[in-house]
Amino acid sequence: MKKRFLALLLLVVISCQKEEDIIELPAINLTKVSFLKSNNSSLSADLEMEFDGDKTFHGYVEFGTNLSQLVATYTFEGNTVFIGDIEQTSSVTKNDFSKEVVLTVRNNASTGKDYNIRVMYYTGLPIVYINTLGQEVFSKEEYISAEVSVYGGLDYVDIDETAIQIRGRGNSTWGDGSVSKKPYQIKFTDKTEVLGMPDDRRWVLLAEYWDRSLVRNMFSYEIGKISNFDYSPTGRFVELFINNQPAGTYVIAQKIEESKNRVNIGDTGYLIEIDQRQRIDEDDVYFEPPIFRQKMEKFWWSDTIFNIKEPDIEQNSTAYKVIKNHVDDFENTLFGNNFKDPDVGYRSFIDVDSFVDWYLINEMGKSVDAYGYASVFFTYEPGGTLKMGPIWDFDLSYGNADYNANSFFIEGNWISEHPWFDRLLQDEYFKDLVSSRYLYYYEKKDQFIDIIQGFSNKIKRSQKLNYEQYQNLGEPIWNNSTAIFETHDEEVEYLQYWVENRMNWMRGNLN
Repeated sequence: MKKRFLALLLLVVISCQKEEDIIELPAINLTKVSFLKSNNSSLSADLEMEFDGDKTFHGYVEFGTNLSQLVATYTFEGNTVFIGDIEQTSSVTKNDFSKEVVLTVRNNASTGKDYNIRVMYYTGLPIVYINTLGQEVFSKEEYISAEVSVYGGLDYVDIDETAIQIRGRGNSTWGDGSVSKKPYQIKFTDKTEVLGMPDDRRWVLLAEYWDRSLVRNMFSYEIGKISNFDYSPTGRFVELFINNQPAGTYVIAQKIEESKNRVNIGDTGYLIEIDQRQRIDEDDVYFEPPIFRQKMEKFWWSDTIFNIKEPDIEQNSTAYKVIKNHVDDFENTLFGNNFKDPDVGYRSFIDVDSFVDWYLINEMGKSVDAYGYASVFFTYEPGGTLKMGPIWDFDLSYGNADYNANSFFIEGNWISEHPWFDRLLQDEYFKDLVSSRYLYYYEKKDQFIDIIQGFSNKIKRSQKLNYEQYQNLGEPIWNNSTAIFETHDEEVEYLQYWVENRMNWMRGNLN
């Protein structure tokens, strides 16, 4: 009884305190961060950090600036500022800002609020330096010796100068003499991790010259990662310098090839690319499925072959006949009378889920070549089934190829022109799978728009320098002389508009 009385008395005392007697803790806010040249001899000018409105301050300095002993100046609400366990004195305390720093503003009660401080070089993207040792990259067939170093920035590990080989790559971009921004392929001596991507020897540097949003490929890779593929490529935006000269905004990406970290099909699996005869190398091994080619005759300009990228085999060898015969048997079944039969029809030959996802992703983007012209990949492991993917080459997609009206406009289906999918969509079972699976993607439409915007934000500073150098905004180019915009922001807005309205149209008209 006595304990209850004391508790009641304490409650009355607390409730009767005057309002002016209650101690209010100071607000906690970091309102300004700057680095003054007067306090930092390595700086060429004062740096006032930009605030994102949430918890991050960021700013940019010239590459080579010593970030290891910088003195920051803070304006804040609160009592103290800490980095780790060390209390900071504004305009006095030195810290290493070569990686992201977490700064905590505290009040008397030791309650704190964290802020991220990010000091970045150049445009904020990782920087890839290539030295061609006085040589010119003259061919997409022959490598030359070179050296590369990579500055990973705040998020990735650096690569010290190391020997590589480099050659050109691509088709339309490399072959157009008027285009100075070229794509490349590099090859390390040993498998090397690059910017957090799993180690491998070969990497591609995508110029994205024909895609003035610069993000179509990276956006598509993200869709691939949430799909029913064993593997989807990964890339990173970078600043590329060649022989100390800026080359612009690039994507360094994984190459489509057999590897435990990429297309993991082992020593006996097959990686096939559907491509054009005139685009393959002299020593490439390929075959020509007769039914596929007969169905492609309506595209009089195409000469499609199935190029065996992996493994390295001889024409007409036993291993060659394994893949050729399997594809021929699949096509004979697919275009046969009993193709819908769940036991003896096409389903026994293919991984249906990967076929559905590959169709939907390419149909969403209306990828211009995916009707069976080029850059169409599939795999096969003996004893298993044909699997579509990985997806690849989306710079001429999402309304970015007006030379083909069927792939340019938002309305209408396009990938259904691919002979295999034209036939598959004649089966109600496959059509139903496509329709139900599309809901999975449609529900992520807003997320897709945000992904595009996120990539645009990431290259906000980089694209400005890129287009100062190449000046191909607002100009007709061979793949797109209709949807022309004066600014990068407008290019991105057009891409977002196209994706959103394309997905809305597919919602009611997919089949």
